[in-house]
Amino acid sequence: MARLIASRKFTNILVFILLVAIGTSVLRINLPDASLNPVTIYHHRAGQGKLDPDYWEWETTTRFVPQKKKPVISHAIPFLDAGEDPLCDSFPTYLLSRIQVVLKIGTSEPADRVDTQLATVTRCIPNLLVVSDREGELHGHRVHDILATLPESFRFNTSDFEAYDALQRGGTTAVESAQGWRLDRFKFLPMVERAYETNPTAQWYVFLESDTYYVWDNLFRLLDQYDPSEQLYFGSPSPGRSINDDGEKMYFAYGGAGFVLSGAAVKKLVSRHHGSLGQYVEPSLSLQYEQMVKDDCCGDSVLGWALYEKGIKLSGLWPMFNPHPLHGIPFDNAYWCQPVISMHKTLLSDMTALIKWENQRDRKTPLLYADLFEFQKLGTFDTKAEWDNGDWGGFREPDDSPAHTSMDACRIACHKHTECLSYTYDDIGNCIFVPTIRLGHSTPATKEVRLSAGWDVEKIQDWRASHQCERPMWVKPSLTRIF
Repeated sequence: MARLIASRKFTNILVFILLVAIGTSVLRINLPDASLNPVTIYHHRAGQGKLDPDYWEWETTTRFVPQKKKPVISHAIPFLDAGEDPLCDSFPTYLLSRIQVVLKIGTSEPADRVDTQLATVTRCIPNLLVVSDREGELHGHRVHDILATLPESFRFNTSDFEAYDALQRGGTTAVESAQGWRLDRFKFLPMVERAYETNPTAQWYVFLESDTYYVWDNLFRLLDQYDPSEQLYFGSPSPGRSINDDGEKMYFAYGGAGFVLSGAAVKKLVSRHHGSLGQYVEPSLSLQYEQMVKDDCCGDSVLGWALYEKGIKLSGLWPMFNPHPLHGIPFDNAYWCQPVISMHKTLLSDMTALIKWENQRDRKTPLLYADLFEFQKLGTFDTKAEWDNGDWGGFREPDDSPAHTSMDACRIACHKHTECLSYTYDDIGNCIFVPTIRLGHSTPATKEVRLSAGWDVEKIQDWRASHQCERPMWVKPSLTRIF
């Protein structure tokens, strides 16, 4: 009898376990696909243990749809009607009702740079908000003179608006790039205000410049993991103003690498108190920080400070938001299995080639830095004449080193040095070792100097073989992991 009771209890336990398992499976089957929802579950945690990994292991899904046809590969990408554009037929334009993209340009910038930006990175964004320092129209987009909204007081005690006046008269050739750069700092705060006025219900506001490259697939995957009702500010951290007497710095998002604000953050930033009759009783955001903008070199720094004072701190996502251009990425552990979201100062030819290559990928997985390594074919060539790959992050051998005597001597010394993966030699006697793997860029010879670059192919191939990416490393927000 006792055995029979025990057997029945055991059977009941098995049945209970089976029912729980079936119920769980049913629940899983009936749960909605998070990738189809406007906002998916976010994974932002305030504190992390010291032993926790520095990245999320998210399983993300692309928002792009399968392409109808492959884009035609040609040297240039012409502007086409949206209905016949193979580069845009897979772009998830349905997201743009809740993601407002803002492109900041300047009239004094090279026209081909702006044209290339509009023909590649922002090509598929019909509601793109373009802000500048002169009203106009560009490839079907209205260009908003964002400085026209600033009151006359902004001209006091500064000569920077002389360049602005020259631009209004059509004198683009009379405005030097340095003048345009100084004028640029006045655009950031009114740019955010205009973005909110244009699309006050947006969940995310994405900002970029004419030489910023965004990998939209990765950016959309990232935003799917966060809640836009939180006050969030994403970008590559740069140190800004001191926040105390000890010299502790506030960090802001470097504008050239692009940055993102949640709808809640923008709403908090631009909000102003009203009087009993509905009138504003507080100055606009731009007026609140007028003197600071005049005194500072950089508008992205002032924007970061304004956010900080409103209680919105930067969530630093370097190296996913990356100040390097494509050709300058120093491939190593810091730039390898992390998804690429942005790059800065990207060459026009790189933008064109990269957008085509991106659109040929199946996007089953996020684009990682390791993929860009393959795109640049690093490790397949050993030297380039009139080339420089040592202009960032390199180190010079001591003056008495034989490495400085010739290009061959520089190459031999690099191959013997355990930390040297690539090198640059100039013919006046300087050998620069580079501990990372960088493509670098063409540098035509001058009367004074001729540069040549080289790569230790064997070391590079060994490094590549020993660094396989098991999963994307979606880095967690940090202000200690910085560029």
